[in-house]
Amino acid sequence: MENLIFGAFATLDGYREGDAANLGRAVYDRCTVVALCSAKAQNPACTVALLTNAPVPEPYRGQLTAGGVEIWDCPFDAYRVPAETNWALAYYKLCAMAWVLANKDFARACMVDLDTFTQHPLDDLWRECDEAVLMYQVPHAASQTMTAAIGRCFDAVEPDGAPHRLTHFGGELVAGSKARLTDFMALCRTYFDELQAKGITPKEGDEAVWCGAAYRSLRAGQPVRAANAYIFRYWLGGRFYYVSTNYVLDPVCILHLPGAAKDRQLKLIYKKYANGGAFPPLGKIHRLCGLPAAHPPLLRTAWTRLLAKL
Repeated sequence: MENLIFGAFATLDGYREGDAANLGRAVYDRCTVVALCSAKAQNPACTVALLTNAPVPEPYRGQLTAGGVEIWDCPFDAYRVPAETNWALAYYKLCAMAWVLANKDFARACMVDLDTFTQHPLDDLWRECDEAVLMYQVPHAASQTMTAAIGRCFDAVEPDGAPHRLTHFGGELVAGSKARLTDFMALCRTYFDELQAKGITPKEGDEAVWCGAAYRSLRAGQPVRAANAYIFRYWLGGRFYYVSTNYVLDPVCILHLPGAAKDRQLKLIYKKYANGGAFPPLGKIHRLCGLPAAHPPLLRTAWTRLLAKL
């Protein structure tokens, strides 16, 4: 295959997803249908697959296959951490990427989180994959709690030069050519093993491992680029109000909708898809997500220009 898009979902008794209580299987199955069927709809020439260690129940399995999504069995036999670890299940994404590299033939791959909606083709992303590994660069300052914790993990493995200020890359997208991803995953495996040898299991989940590997990759002259032109993380809720219009103007390809959106906005998008067999127009998707219309402030702009002439 030329280009592969895939998502990874694992379930294990007693294992945690994150800080909040697990939401239940149905919530994740709905998100999976939205994420991968929208990816296939926008990228019909690409192979789109779900990697999972558990059978997909109906009607979700049927909806995935009807949407052109393949389902691949991938055991959770690597990057396993104790069940009580925060984000223990998120480590499955590392396992899935390693499994794809070992078992599938492709030129380029993009792993996406399953709480996403793809609104545009990934053509430009594929153009960059031969030159670098691409990941979403989280806009966090060095002192932000999670970013600082990821840096401290690296300090424990490489105390010389500490404190290290690692770039915070999220795990919602990891893309690259097969050759670049193979080299990158070798760094991930080595770094994870070094953390384990020190008795460290980062509660920041897979992101801590991606970040450490990215830091070493950059030091070795192997490029890691920000994928922010293609994906953006939208926390939807009362505490966040987006002024940027990057979902409409020079738009990103993928909307990442984490947190409460799994059981709200993504649930409603799923219902519309399940009932009609197609996703709503993008304008409706944006309104459903509470993303403001992309209207420039014409009166304020005219007033500013007038003041500038006085």
